[in-house]
Amino acid sequence: MHRDTVAAARARRTRHRRRAPDAAAARGAVAGPWLVPSGLVSEVQRVPDLLYAEPRLGVDAAELCAALDFAFAGGGCLEQLERALDGAPLPIVPGWDPTCFAADLFTGEFIDTCMAVTLSGAAGPVPLGTTFLSRVLTHPPPDEASVALRREVQVELEDTSRRRAFEALYLELRRLRQAFDHLSGVTRYEVTRRRIDTLTLFQSIVARAATDFGDANSALGRIAALAEEITSSPGWSQLVELLDYENELARVDVRMRLGADGRVRRMELVAVEENRTNRFYATPLGRWVARIVLLWRGYRFSGEELVDRWLDHVFQGLSHFIPPLIQLLGHMEVYLASLAFKSLCEAKGLAVCFPELTTTDDGEARRVEGLFNPLLFKQGVVPRPCDVTAAPRALTIITGPNSGGKTRLLQALGWTQLLGQVGLYAPARRARLPRATGMFISLIDEPKAEQKEGRLGTELMRIRRMFETTRTGGLVLLDELCSGTNPSEGEEIFYLVLSLLDELGPASFITTHFLEFARTLAGEDEALPLSFLQVELDAEQRPTYGFVAGVATTSLAAQTAARLGVTREELMALVRRNTRR
Repeated sequence: MHRDTVAAARARRTRHRRRAPDAAAARGAVAGPWLVPSGLVSEVQRVPDLLYAEPRLGVDAAELCAALDFAFAGGGCLEQLERALDGAPLPIVPGWDPTCFAADLFTGEFIDTCMAVTLSGAAGPVPLGTTFLSRVLTHPPPDEASVALRREVQVELEDTSRRRAFEALYLELRRLRQAFDHLSGVTRYEVTRRRIDTLTLFQSIVARAATDFGDANSALGRIAALAEEITSSPGWSQLVELLDYENELARVDVRMRLGADGRVRRMELVAVEENRTNRFYATPLGRWVARIVLLWRGYRFSGEELVDRWLDHVFQGLSHFIPPLIQLLGHMEVYLASLAFKSLCEAKGLAVCFPELTTTDDGEARRVEGLFNPLLFKQGVVPRPCDVTAAPRALTIITGPNSGGKTRLLQALGWTQLLGQVGLYAPARRARLPRATGMFISLIDEPKAEQKEGRLGTELMRIRRMFETTRTGGLVLLDELCSGTNPSEGEEIFYLVLSLLDELGPASFITTHFLEFARTLAGEDEALPLSFLQVELDAEQRPTYGFVAGVATTSLAAQTAARLGVTREELMALVRRNTRR
């Protein structure tokens, strides 16, 4: 939002504070005590944080409240609300730098393909705040308590009734956010009506939060705690009475006489009962006298202006509760996305899990059962699960033919580790993983126009970047190490990298086509903690997309060439055709 609009909103709030005594005099025209305006943003005590064990308000409450005031007056701040969490600070864990792995995991494609949220009552997939969701996915929390909290929330949301209540609250929060869109191009009556509807929607959200989550066992109970704080605030009682007055100014009994054709022949007004119990009620005589007194004192205002003043005042008494609700909306999307991922995988016959996280000091092996790469969903392929076992700090060399699944295996291992430490469902039936201090993933990059170095230089820079960012206890996933130079020099660099990784101590999975060199390492080198996986082939020498111990004996280059139409006969036919042309 532009600075002038924010300043206008703040000026309007200040102007209302200064004119409060006049308003106190004016209230006689409509009755009801005038509460002291909030003025400054109040601090919310019970933040409905669903992601971290220690509740925190990540959005800028002061800035949002100023924008909300402006929007409620008839402007708009929808874009600012939608982006409120995009730059909200997240706890940073040293070693987990998204620039070291997010691109090679295709985080954006993963969200679009595997986390599309569809809810009953919504037309088509619900557009998520992908920027914030991507940041949560790539920033594991710094404490185990937050991981446990997230898992507990997802387990509780497996209950069908709880899930429905969660989705219903989410849709109402989206409607509340949408209510702060621009109101330009509508009449004064329509603006007033939308302002009342916004307050009514806020009341409905708070009532739903208190009712549906009061008995929650997980962090979902924080939603009800915020609702309790709101309903205990002075602004809430005034909101309830204002909306009660607006909804029921009076009750009218009507008697109708109908003809044989069903049409109304006569209608009589039997009785009118005004809502005298509401604090905003005033008798007709009282309203008339109060207006005469105000006119005598020199005040000139219309009934519409007074209604607007009421609405502004009631909103300002509650607006500081809306930023936590905007944050809650973003947090809810994280869980809806994770549950959508789980449902998608199960619909394809694939199981997901919460990986068991251990420490590297435990000496427990990395064991993953039913591992699969969900990025294959985008290609319309149902992945074939595989099992992987490796020692905590082992250097695992992976060999096999092209298109055998080596690169996809690295991505699957990366997603399982990342989602496991984030606290969400991971693409495996069962997993026991050492907790990593960070992750470095590098697949083969396509050449870029601005690239200054050749393939070897680019590869060496990749290796240096890995050692600059990787810590002891991290996870390294490298695809086609040293493929950019001749085998003799590449093997020398390859061994150097292995020996230094052994010194550093991360768990490493490295693919290579240096088959002879890999066999030499498997048979002769005992100085390094090496293990070897190869692509499993069926009886007809076709990849099964599973992996077994050992080193591949062939890269199946001839079979791959034949599959892609690169044989002497087919290429010769193309040569003859182009020669005739």
